[in-house]
Order: sequence, then structure tokens, then C-alpha cells
Amino acid sequence: MKLEKKEIQFINTYLQNSEIEFTDVRMEMVDHVASEVENKMKSEDLDFYHAFKNYMMLYKKEHQKTNIEFKKVTDKRILKEIISFYQTPASILLLITMFSFLKIVGVNYDLNYFLKFGPAIILIGLTIYYFSIRFYLGRKERYSGIERLSIILNLFIQMHQFLLYSLTEFETNSNLNILLLSFDCTLVYLFIALINKYNLKYTTLYKKI
Repeated sequence: MKLEKKEIQFINTYLQNSEIEFTDVRMEMVDHVASEVENKMKSEDLDFYHAFKNYMMLYKKEHQKTNIEFKKVTDKRILKEIISFYQTPASILLLITMFSFLKIVGVNYDLNYFLKFGPAIILIGLTIYYFSIRFYLGRKERYSGIERLSIILNLFIQMHQFLLYSLTEFETNSNLNILLLSFDCTLVYLFIALINKYNLKYTTLYKKI
């Protein structure tokens, strides 16, 4: 017995009101709850309302726990994506190309200021990009996957800046700075690709309900 669209929307609204604020988490849970409610309606000969009520009385706390567990799963999935990316020839080629480009530019121009403020510029640019996407979509939906991506990128760039401003070796070693900035740029490329991937995935799922 398949649920109607209005019944799936009801499940989504219920979970949203239960403080499941991330859309990607809700989409996963809506699919699971809908399947369980369908089985309950069929096996116990219940209408949607009573089947849903009985199911949530039994599993509401479990789903709230799932909300927390999903974030951990998301972190692991993102880290796997990052590791997989840097194991591909394309990523290595991109890193070498970026490093070579900055070295060539550095022959004719002084890159000290750019290398010093580059990480901050990258972080600001990515923040503008992220919020531009949300503005373009015209919704205030939050995605756990995308926000976790932003946190990881922010931590790495903050670490880069800390090393740059606290250790003299980093400030005076242009090759090391260029390498780190090149790594920052490839990481940003990966994050933009993943943001677009996750955004498309969950936007498509969102339109179905």
C-alpha cells in the first residue's frame, strides 16, 4: 500500500516540527518512516493516521537518536570522499598545475601578500558562494552534509593561517606557502563539486514531497 503525497508531506512536517532541521536527514528518515508505516497499514489493517501514530509512539526516541548518528555518518562519508579525491591522478595533476602556475607568477610578481592573505580570501569567497546558492534556491533549507563540508574546510584553512602567523618557517618559506595554498585551492575545488552534488541530490528528493 503506497502512501499518498499528502501523507508523505505530513511525515516530513512532523519530523520538521520534531527538530529534525536538516533536510538531508529528514529525507532519509521520511523514506524509512513511510516504508514502515506502509507495512504497518498492510499487516495490521490500519489507516494512515493510526498506523503512523502507533509507529511513532514506539520509535520516536529512536529517530531522534538517528538524527545525531546521521551527522557522524555524514562526517565519515565526506572524509572518504576527500581521501578518494586525493588518490586520483586528476587531483595530483590539479595540485601540480596550481603549484606550477603560482611559481611562474611569482617569478614576475611579489606573492608575499597574496600568500599571506590567500587562505582568508579563499574562506570569504567560499562563504559568499555557499550563501549565494541558498539565496538562489530561495529557501532556508539546511543540509547537514553541506554544513559539515564547510566546517572541515574552515578548520583546515584556520590551521593553515595559524601555522602561517605563528611559525617563522612558514612565513619565510615561499615554496611551502605556495604548496599549502595550492592544496587549499584543490580542496576548495573538491568542496564546490561536493556542495553541488549534495545540493542537487537533496533538492531533487525535496521536490518529490
